[in-house]
Amino acid sequence: MRRLSVIFLALFLGAVTWAYDLPDLGDSSAAVFSSQDEKALGREIMYDIRSDSSYFDDPESVDFLNSVGNHLLAVSDDAVGMRFEFFLLQDPTLNAFAMPGGYVGVHTGLMLAAENESELASVLAHEISHITQHHIARMIEAQSKNTPLSIATMAAAILAARSNPSASMGAIVGAQAGMIQSQLDFTRENEREADRLGIQRLLKSGYDPRAMASFFGKLQRYGRFYEGTSPAYLKTHPLTTERLAEIQDRLQNVPYRQVQDGPDFQLIRARIAALVGTPRDALHYFEGRPLDPRRPEERPMIYGKAVALWRSGRLEEAQRTLQTVRAVSPANPLFDSLAAAIVRDQGDYAQALTLYRSALRHYPDQRALNYGYISTLLDAHQDQDALETINNRLLLTRSDYHLYDFQARAYAHLNKQMQSHEALAQSYLLQDNLTAALDQLQIAQRSGDGDFYENSTVEARIKDIKKQLTQAKKKGGGDTQFSDRFHAL
Repeated sequence: MRRLSVIFLALFLGAVTWAYDLPDLGDSSAAVFSSQDEKALGREIMYDIRSDSSYFDDPESVDFLNSVGNHLLAVSDDAVGMRFEFFLLQDPTLNAFAMPGGYVGVHTGLMLAAENESELASVLAHEISHITQHHIARMIEAQSKNTPLSIATMAAAILAARSNPSASMGAIVGAQAGMIQSQLDFTRENEREADRLGIQRLLKSGYDPRAMASFFGKLQRYGRFYEGTSPAYLKTHPLTTERLAEIQDRLQNVPYRQVQDGPDFQLIRARIAALVGTPRDALHYFEGRPLDPRRPEERPMIYGKAVALWRSGRLEEAQRTLQTVRAVSPANPLFDSLAAAIVRDQGDYAQALTLYRSALRHYPDQRALNYGYISTLLDAHQDQDALETINNRLLLTRSDYHLYDFQARAYAHLNKQMQSHEALAQSYLLQDNLTAALDQLQIAQRSGDGDFYENSTVEARIKDIKKQLTQAKKKGGGDTQFSDRFHAL
């Protein structure tokens, strides 16, 4: 049972305030909560997040978010040797959060609220700073004495959420009240540190550092105007008048320069708007707007409308709408991917494969194009070609569990059951689900279509996973071995 990771997810999403804002404890936090512990806990939480329906696994959107985050990391001396992953949750609230192990989550609502790429970058720069400065480890060090009792209370509240979400939220708030009160003196210091380092990242990376002040100020005004509906980001990152004034003061001597958005920012915002909520609501969002492809600022919305039409199954309309924006816009893999997906969904696999191959010649590493191409090969029962493409991609990255899902499907088509279940097992391992991986390997072992070498390999992997699960069980944890180390703090 992954109760610990669920509890921590609630802690970070619902009470990031006290989680982030603790005094500078120097290196002492590492003695209690090491970088290995941070990574283990982060992976534990991410297992639950990836299993949740709100996990927004759109490759185009996720890759764009990671490109912005990686651009900031490239100039961050304090992030050298650290691994980061930026991900999206489908949620209309304006929020973002950092978690142990280098994971940064962003709500789709915040993506849509950011008016330019620098505003999005300012939020990511702030969250990166919480991780590089080990604010989470410092929180755990400071809370090590009363954490077991707090977690017990939190566990009861979260388990109650399954039957009565409103009541459980009250219990969670009550459980946190004492901890939050005891940490208020430290809140401002860590937020200021994240602001200061975030501004430095924006300056070094070429983004507009004033975007941090403009975005935070926008959120603050929103909260004042809509009483009782303050943006979630301000609840987890309290923004005082003094803190905003300090951000503005830091920017006083920064020379002004205009920063242009990259070519994909507005396109991705429109894409997200087309993919969240119901297909009908998404389409209504675009259909109520006058869109003229001659106006460059309206072209992203036309692309978004094409995505919404495609999602609604109105494929011919989607094709025509996409063509109007492609005719007046520079080449872009987002257009190529959508064009090929529309043709694929029309059932013309041959033409879709032609479009994918053409696009991949220009953008060989674009994930959405590769996924679409592999999926279409499998739909067309060109399974050997699909396997060749998958294996070539795996030579470049062994950590993409989606590729193993495709591989499992290809092997299943070829009636290679052992290899199919082995591939699924590898996918689950990459998602930190040892139990599901073990199940797949045991099914592979019973398939009866492997040779001596393959059977021996599967048997060895089964023994290894069983050993890991036994060790975790002895320590009182779930699939990973983090739980007991935390309870021992």
